[in-house]
Amino acid sequence: MPLRHVDPERPRGSKYHASVRFGRSPIGQFIARHIARRTDPYLFRLTRGRINMGPIINAPLVTTGAKSGKRRQVQLTYFNDGPDVILLASNYGGAKHPQWYYNLKANPDCEFGMEPFTASQVTDPDEYDRLFGLAGRVYAGYDDYREKTAPEGRTIPIFRLTPR
Repeated sequence: MPLRHVDPERPRGSKYHASVRFGRSPIGQFIARHIARRTDPYLFRLTRGRINMGPIINAPLVTTGAKSGKRRQVQLTYFNDGPDVILLASNYGGAKHPQWYYNLKANPDCEFGMEPFTASQVTDPDEYDRLFGLAGRVYAGYDDYREKTAPEGRTIPIFRLTPR
């Protein structure tokens, strides 16, 4: 099954917005960090990406470990910008980049949603601002993460995955 297209410009209903409010709450963040991140990969494989735990669409990113060279998998929220997939290395607003960030920097060829891609980090400031604005339309919690990372001086990296 092909990767689902996530249009950040698509209008979303009240059920979606209520789910996002819950996801931004302390209990919602706990579930996302400690439960959903472990169950979503199984749910994705079992349903071939047709069902997600919540309203936010996610898929597995498979990278090659920067140090180990082993295959690593993590489930991530994404959206599309044309044919490309956009990922934010938010790490729930943590002080450090997530491990997959370093894996993509070292080895940009990856799989996302069981499809092959090549990753590149978005460095152009105007493009970064545009994509971060679109990300906020997909999940408003990205603005929370930006606020959390600001005191540490960490800018949340954005990656563009281009189909191979």
